[in-house]
Amino acid sequence: MGYTQPLRTTTLACLAIGLALLAGACAAPRAENPKVDPDTLSDEGFANYVAQLDVVTVDEAYRAMLLLADGEDGRKSFEERKAALESRGIARPEWNLQPDNVIDTGSVAFMVCKICQIPGGVNMHVFGSWGLGDRRYATRELIYREMLDESVDYQYLRGSDLHTLLRKADTLMMEKGIYESEKVDLSDEGDRDERGNLIVPPPVK
Repeated sequence: MGYTQPLRTTTLACLAIGLALLAGACAAPRAENPKVDPDTLSDEGFANYVAQLDVVTVDEAYRAMLLLADGEDGRKSFEERKAALESRGIARPEWNLQPDNVIDTGSVAFMVCKICQIPGGVNMHVFGSWGLGDRRYATRELIYREMLDESVDYQYLRGSDLHTLLRKADTLMMEKGIYESEKVDLSDEGDRDERGNLIVPPPVK
């Protein structure tokens, strides 16, 4: 019993250090930037550019989200993209993501769920709306829908995975009729076909 408190303190300290290292790893700049400046690319060229990336930065992900949501970017800076996404609740200011850092899978999953109007399960709808595990629950939801491969929310997102996710999200939005209507359906019915089956985008070849 005499070793319980020191052992507990040591364990908590190690856990804190581990979490700090993990947080630092998830907020690092890309080791080597591509030779092409993405800001010089058209929206179509940017979509092809993303598919070739080893990892995606926050600024690149934000532009991709605006392309998914609006069909075009039209912004000239990261601050404009950030403001546009946060004003619509697609991204959260509490994340404090920096434009040149690599984006994590969970942040992208959350934004895709918002754009595709995916309410998710009880945990995602209740706790995620409070900011508790919002990105973790969103990642699980997209894995369940076969829009993401098995992964964790804090994992770096590869360009090829983002490109595939965008295509599946685009298909889902067309099947749900989101492009034809501004109406937001927070029920589960908008995610199901006339037979009650969950709408899952087909595999991308």
